[in-house]
Amino acid sequence: MRPCEPYRIDETMRELSAHGTEQFPFQYFISRYGGGADDRFPWHWHREVEIVLVDTGEAHCLIGAERITLRRGEGLFIQSGVIHSYEAPDGVVMPTLLFAPELIAPPASAIHRRAVEPFLSAGLSHALLRQEVGWQRQVLDAVRALDRITREDGPTMELDAHAAVCGLWSALFRHREEIRTLSARAAATQKQARLRRMIAHLEDHYASRLRLEEIARVASVSVSEALRCFREGVRTTPMAYLNRLRLDKARSQLLNTNLSVTAIAMACGFSSAAYFDRMFAKQYGASPSAYRLRHGTDGDPAD
Repeated sequence: MRPCEPYRIDETMRELSAHGTEQFPFQYFISRYGGGADDRFPWHWHREVEIVLVDTGEAHCLIGAERITLRRGEGLFIQSGVIHSYEAPDGVVMPTLLFAPELIAPPASAIHRRAVEPFLSAGLSHALLRQEVGWQRQVLDAVRALDRITREDGPTMELDAHAAVCGLWSALFRHREEIRTLSARAAATQKQARLRRMIAHLEDHYASRLRLEEIARVASVSVSEALRCFREGVRTTPMAYLNRLRLDKARSQLLNTNLSVTAIAMACGFSSAAYFDRMFAKQYGASPSAYRLRHGTDGDPAD
């Protein structure tokens, strides 16, 4: 989806890609994806605020249990720290803006104290942005202006980009009461923290035999609450998430090691090579051996 650098997340689903620099924590780029195998951007979060604008096509953004459809000309604001993902089965082109809150003003400043920190701590989650609403159009116009500003890359690029971001932030801040609020901020924050703990455990122990009770115990919740956290947070079950994680790890090992298919199956937590073969073929449309042969690997793996 993103041409800036390969997509990477840690065990809590935090995106590890750098967005700008420490001196200027800002990034604007064009996201292109969908219409084939690469039709989604997985669940992730980052401390940067994100604003996207659909230029062509249609995208679906998933935030918790909500599925938000974005059509041409519409945009979406996503608050810092909110877990989200994108889908675009028919393809989409989306100008994308990411910036750290301190780009607006340094944390010790009066501006940060009066217009940044209150916005970040208000429990705001996201907002659909439409051309028909004046202040929302102002935000979308600022994103469009950033396309020109970053393309020209003139001597005042950082200054002009900063002014555009401050302008859209002002619109968001003045209309913060209209932005979708998490129904129970404390409960939602707690659920996200629990979800991250459980996902971190899956990342650390995917090669082991895991039971739902153990996964729930990591977050000190019941099995039913663990299921609810996964359903509302990433729209799947803990075991389905674990299986997908194991398949992703196995796929990486197929392409980057000389281990046999059986060894990879065992190393990634599958109970048997036959079960691994079935699950892999269902996910990727080919057996592990055929997939490795098709996509190539260094060395001469022996099965």
